[in-house]
Amino acid sequence: MATADLTRGRPATIYEVQRPLSPVQWSAILGSIAVLTWSVPGLIINPDFAIGDSATAERVLGVDMNGWHAVSGFLIAIPALLAAARPYPAAVFVALAAASLTATGIWALLDAQLAGGLLYFPNNETDALLHFGTSTIFLAGAAHYFLIETRAARRRPRRRETNQPGG
Repeated sequence: MATADLTRGRPATIYEVQRPLSPVQWSAILGSIAVLTWSVPGLIINPDFAIGDSATAERVLGVDMNGWHAVSGFLIAIPALLAAARPYPAAVFVALAAASLTATGIWALLDAQLAGGLLYFPNNETDALLHFGTSTIFLAGAAHYFLIETRAARRRPRRRETNQPGG
């Protein structure tokens, strides 16, 4: 849902970047950069999409990577960058991304060959650390938004002409 932008006389679009960037928007951007730091070189160094016993892994910055693992990183980073344009979509996405990264980090600790053999991690502890670290970046932004920004917005007086928070 777009809100009125009275300075321009038109509604804001969902992907129009709201500035200044809020902490949740920064967490979406920084978390995406962290994920892409491994995904881009991982896809370049080991673009292998083999499955089962044929699946391989090459260490990239200490983490086992193959084509599947690299592409899964893009599936987190690209939507996070798109959601980073506005605080609410960023907050929802980073909370979901943090949950999925935490779940897959736990899964990585329990098994070295995940997802039916798509992902092979002989050094699964470092992969779990990457997932937990990136999840923490996303969680910090989501927590700030849901615990601080939304409370502050409820305390602000509403503008008569738009019924939106603000002075």
